[in-house]
Amino acid sequence: MATLPAFDLDPAVSAFRREVREWLSVHWHGEREAMHSRRPFKDRGYDPEFSRLVGQKGWIGLGWPEAFGGQARSPAEQLAFVEEMEYAHAPRGYLVGETIVGPALIRHGTPEQQARYLPAILRGEMSIALGYSEPEAGSDLASLRTRAVRNGDDWIINGQKLWSTGGDKSEHIWLAVRTDPDAKPKHAGISVVIVPLKQAGITIRPSIAMYGKTFSATFYDDVRVPSSAMVGGVNNGWKVITDALAAERVMIGGLVALLQRSLDRLTEYVKRAEEGGQRLRENTVIRDRIGALAADIEVARQFAIRNARLLEEGRTPLYEAAMTKVFAGELQERLGEAALDILGAGGLLSEDAPSAPIGEMEQVLRHSIMGVIGGGTAEIQRNIIAIRGLGLPR
Repeated sequence: MATLPAFDLDPAVSAFRREVREWLSVHWHGEREAMHSRRPFKDRGYDPEFSRLVGQKGWIGLGWPEAFGGQARSPAEQLAFVEEMEYAHAPRGYLVGETIVGPALIRHGTPEQQARYLPAILRGEMSIALGYSEPEAGSDLASLRTRAVRNGDDWIINGQKLWSTGGDKSEHIWLAVRTDPDAKPKHAGISVVIVPLKQAGITIRPSIAMYGKTFSATFYDDVRVPSSAMVGGVNNGWKVITDALAAERVMIGGLVALLQRSLDRLTEYVKRAEEGGQRLRENTVIRDRIGALAADIEVARQFAIRNARLLEEGRTPLYEAAMTKVFAGELQERLGEAALDILGAGGLLSEDAPSAPIGEMEQVLRHSIMGVIGGGTAEIQRNIIAIRGLGLPR
């Protein structure tokens, strides 16, 4: 029983992948990784010092243009980097700034905004949360109600956001607000502002979700921000938001790397474990199930690689990215369910339980809730596939 073959893209990408692995062996694997393994799962994505190390190496903003401090690396190289970081479980608290805020500022920000924020993001010194979803505006983001009203040279913000991952630890929030309540269609009246979270009028309430990580509800009561905080102009927020989505497409590959890591750990367990005097690796049902999961992970990897190649050709993967997200998210559910079937009651034990056979497996299944909902539900993604990919009627 073997694991999946090594990643195979092209020689330049493979060389960069080796460089990332070697760097992680020095700067991540060891005491720093051990320290994180002792933290609650919800806190592992945040390590300001590690973010600064990645920034010093120049690996934040890999795909950004060189004129803005990036390395202009190919989407395939970006994918390789994401896969290696995720497979190593290295924290990526800079991710929102790198993949969403930075590219949006490059396209839509003023020179003053670019000079203020981009260098801090590249250095790994700017932590940013997303303020998109609301209690009644999740997948239907165009229905958001948080208002921003002009008051002289400032904007006054009132409303609420939900599901802001890292909102309790970040210094800023990338906030979608309604600046024209009468706009038709609804998305035409949305703007985006960068808001410091540590100021009067903002209340942050963190909660732990079923999938084990912390999200925050943020409340805005007469929060005043200057007009210079608005990105892309008044009522142009929908374009700012949708343009930024293109930069996220490659990042979906990170979930696939996490799934491969979990499958590799499950496979290693099956190789050495016994049940009722029989070695698990000799159980044909278990072998078939792991083989099917391995095939599915390879399919998900090929989806992610295709997205990277489309970006290299100058095309934005829209329904293709939706296919990747649906397939990978539901694969995470299947992997978690299979692991619990194979491990039995022990698979229900959390990672900090001494007798857990593989402690992360119950987390894989719980986190799959996020995989099929976060960033747009599987149902919404299937609508995109049907309409944009297959040409079916709305």
